[in-house]
Amino acid sequence: MAESHIELETARPTHWRRAVGVGVITGLLPVALVVTCYLQQGFVAAGRCATDLVMPVAGMWMGLLACTIWHASLRNRGPAFAFFGLFALWSIVGNGYFNRSLMSRVEAPLVTDPNPAFEKWTTLPDGREGQLPLDAAVTLGGSAGLITDGFAEVYRDGERIVSAAQAYHAGMTQTIITTGTSSDGIGNPSEVGRELLVSLNVPDEHIFSIEGENTSQEMASLAEFLQNPPQAWLEQINASVGEKYQIGLITSAFHIPRAIRLAKTNGLDLIPLPCAFRNEQTNRPFLAASLVPNAEHLANFGQATKEILAWFLGR
Repeated sequence: MAESHIELETARPTHWRRAVGVGVITGLLPVALVVTCYLQQGFVAAGRCATDLVMPVAGMWMGLLACTIWHASLRNRGPAFAFFGLFALWSIVGNGYFNRSLMSRVEAPLVTDPNPAFEKWTTLPDGREGQLPLDAAVTLGGSAGLITDGFAEVYRDGERIVSAAQAYHAGMTQTIITTGTSSDGIGNPSEVGRELLVSLNVPDEHIFSIEGENTSQEMASLAEFLQNPPQAWLEQINASVGEKYQIGLITSAFHIPRAIRLAKTNGLDLIPLPCAFRNEQTNRPFLAASLVPNAEHLANFGQATKEILAWFLGR
């Protein structure tokens, strides 16, 4: 009995010392990253890195590393390898470089000729028949919503709205078609999009709207719109029923491939106008902070995975 008591008492300090050691070793990683950022780009960059490191995503990352070291110190090979595998996986899916590379395979390519900004095009890209201005630019919903009754704001993909307004004011398109219906009937994306476009000085009579709770329904609604176009729209574009219309599709670059596939399913030949790129192609120097997993990187990973799954399912 006495011997068991002595063994228990001696084991406690050992575990405490082990825990402190694991904490110190794990702590070397964030310290090294912050110091490296400071040496690379100064105090502000180091501060941003430190902020990322205290966020939950990075906390999980370092927690997995700590568990790996803990079990390795106890020579528990199975758990040590399992936690290391999770640490490595978290490091990859939360890494900015990996996600930009993944997004580059999901997003529609950036067309640089005649101009990277499609609202500055004076002609259509090589390989596309037709001429400008377009009869309509369709801007897909999901990029804006109501914050409270009567107050709308754009979301992360709000470039869809901005690019549509820019294209109109540049004379690239004669009209804009907004899309989207909310499943609960509150803040329909087509109506919110119209409101925001009007606030950007696009005349209300040059904006038309169609329904659809998802991209598939929106494309079906667009096909119906073009088969039986309203007279007001025909008057705006000076065309007649049954003509071949020049229609552009504005949506996020990652969304373009799926939207175009669904458009073709509905017999539509749309000109892709990608925007809101996640894959930044500007060459920047390496910064140690980019190794730190964060919520934005995980969101991009999730978005890319969703588009890959849609492609796999034929949607």
